Amino acid sequence: MASNKKTFKGKRIDCNDYSMSDFADFRSNDLFEAAEYFWEYVDDAVKKKYMVYAQPMMSGPRTELEVYDRNTQSVRKFLNFCSYNYLGYSFHPDVIKAVKEALDEFGTGAVSAPLLSGYSEPISRLEEEISRLKSKELSVVFPTGYSTNIGILSGILKPGDVAVLDVLSHASIYDGVRMAGADIKVFAHNNPSHLDRVLKKTNKKRVLVCVEGVYSMDGDLANLQGIVPICKKYGAKLLVDEAHATLVFGEKGGGVAEHFGVEDEVDISIGTFSKSFGAIGGFASGNKKLMTYLRMYSRSYVFSCAMAPHTAVGILKVLEVFKKDPSEREKLWRNTRYMHKKLEEAGLDIGNTKSQVIPVMTGSDLRLREISKRIQQRGLYTGVVTYPAVSKNKTRLRLSVSSKHTKKQMDQCVETLKQVFDEMKD
Repeated sequence: MASNKKTFKGKRIDCNDYSMSDFADFRSNDLFEAAEYFWEYVDDAVKKKYMVYAQPMMSGPRTELEVYDRNTQSVRKFLNFCSYNYLGYSFHPDVIKAVKEALDEFGTGAVSAPLLSGYSEPISRLEEEISRLKSKELSVVFPTGYSTNIGILSGILKPGDVAVLDVLSHASIYDGVRMAGADIKVFAHNNPSHLDRVLKKTNKKRVLVCVEGVYSMDGDLANLQGIVPICKKYGAKLLVDEAHATLVFGEKGGGVAEHFGVEDEVDISIGTFSKSFGAIGGFASGNKKLMTYLRMYSRSYVFSCAMAPHTAVGILKVLEVFKKDPSEREKLWRNTRYMHKKLEEAGLDIGNTKSQVIPVMTGSDLRLREISKRIQQRGLYTGVVTYPAVSKNKTRLRLSVSSKHTKKQMDQCVETLKQVFDEMKD
């Protein structure tokens, strides 16, 4: 239900009585009025020490990091289970050395759009290497992962087309479809039978099905073995976002589609460089004709500054290191299995995760706030996930496991969580 001026006027806004969803669809004749009431909500959350977002990181994303703690107004050391640095490559000495050398040659940025002078030689090489990784004809590198989905979906879809999304698809997928003006249909998470029913009712020839390889908030895998045959049955195209899966799944590191042996059945494969690669940026891979078209019609590509050359050089070095030495991925999987086991033994609900992305379910929005405050007081930093990333009654902590975590650190994380969750039992 949409809120309006009557909802808040004359009241002292207690953050315990509301969630972010209450301000998302605020109705008012004043364009900025929602911000006035939201400020009161945030101010009260800060006073209650619930505002754990956007605290400045004072060090890089290692397994321990220093953070400026807003609540204590001091720099504190935290155990880090929040970063996507799954393989630790952002600190790999060979990668850092390559980036430093590239800075001397190319400077700090591309300073132009990719269709003009921003398309550097390192980006060209990176696109070739990603195409090999994904077993696709052509890849296009974008400045961010978000802009990749936005650009690809708004570039290929038109008003009247239909995008059929797994209901848990990433926000960038929903946003790209909305920008295109296409119709959005959803199917129940990982449910091929429901997808079949939805596609049967569309009666459209121009249909794109969108799923994630590893679901970013749940850590489970796309049921591609069930979804691919349904797409083929109705002639629907398939897009798979492999953001959290690239370099983690598949013999070559191509992702979940490679893991299940269906990469050839995927029409558009999306990935990011901000997870296992330890950098920033995104890519889309597909057949040569389609990717050439999308390079010219993806507005978030055409009208954005290109990826910095030194970033591309660093990613190329990551690919080189990854091919030569698979040990970091092996360590990641050992740590992932260990954490799954320990969290389950502690009686914590980790959903159906099958990956290094591990949700710890917390329930209501208010319960999440109290839990997140208490774990941060104890020096544990995790993802704190509520609306709009998930519904306000399905909130969670999100743990990101890396190859660099030690057993001692993982045990400490589990023990802290168990203590806090035990304290929060009714």
